[in-house]
Amino acid sequence: MKRIVVFGCLLIVGLIGAIAAFSGVSVVGGMGMLIAMPPVVLDTQQIVFIRSLQEEYVKIDTWLKDAQDLSSFVADGQTLKFPEAGAAPNVYKNRTTDIDSVEPSETTYDVSLDYYDSQNYKMRNINMHALTFDKIQYYTKKSAEAIVLKEINDAAYAFAPADAGNKRIIIPTTGPARAGLKSLTLEDILNLARILDKHGFPGGRNLVLPSDLWWDLVENNSILKAQLGMQMNNGVINPSVVEYYNFKIHKASDNSLVCYDIAASAKAAQGAVITGDVVPAGFVFCKEEVFYAGGAFEMFLVNKSQNPTGRATEFGFAHRSKADFTKDSQRYSAMIYQAKSV
Repeated sequence: MKRIVVFGCLLIVGLIGAIAAFSGVSVVGGMGMLIAMPPVVLDTQQIVFIRSLQEEYVKIDTWLKDAQDLSSFVADGQTLKFPEAGAAPNVYKNRTTDIDSVEPSETTYDVSLDYYDSQNYKMRNINMHALTFDKIQYYTKKSAEAIVLKEINDAAYAFAPADAGNKRIIIPTTGPARAGLKSLTLEDILNLARILDKHGFPGGRNLVLPSDLWWDLVENNSILKAQLGMQMNNGVINPSVVEYYNFKIHKASDNSLVCYDIAASAKAAQGAVITGDVVPAGFVFCKEEVFYAGGAFEMFLVNKSQNPTGRATEFGFAHRSKADFTKDSQRYSAMIYQAKSV
């Protein structure tokens, strides 16, 4: 009889345990009390990886940080929701009659962020022993750099004007010939500033130059060139950002960030190779006229213990972001391209 009772108790406990397993509750105490289990959270290793990626991502200083940051308007890490203010009020001078009223209205935009996936890395267990460096940390950093580079390239292409037109200015360089192209001079920057003033461009102007045009500016500018002699270590020039004629001028590391097709009189296709009529170009964006919004980071991880066939840890990252103009009707943008010398 005792055996039957014990068996019955064990059967009841097992039944309660099964119910708990399928309903997401936990059994606590001798009375069989049911307590809700905490929500599922990310694996500790996965949290560390994502934090590491975010840290490496933030470390990378780029010109894109001078765009208006709307990341705080991103809902659920996926969709940007931001308002565009209505028109400014009329202002009356010496008016002696009643002042009328206007009820402002805003336009709210919903913009889905783009989704950037990094290729997965596979770290085989046989190659993870006796290393002199943290291999996973190293390739987490490489993933962050790759995602940032792709986002920067897309932002540059979005900010640069497709062709000349209303509020879209495109001018050539006029400096001394170098490798078949005219170099950039400070006078070109001044000329660009005058044209933008004439067309009512707002402040917060940023000029992003590819490597060749940046060093042209240094070579043809006595002030920047003199910095070489003022450095403590001869032959070193530190700044990658200077300010002239109401421009904050940035040096881009990629020489083909944006290209101009001279024959087509238009921006070349993204990723075009610099050759023939396709030449390097710099571009202008105004801080309050463009935006960048960063959303959620995600990590995809298969631990080696869950991969008996490959005996490897596999991981990759994803990030949501978007860079574009804040107002469709006011696309203030400009480009300066390297003209051919012959």
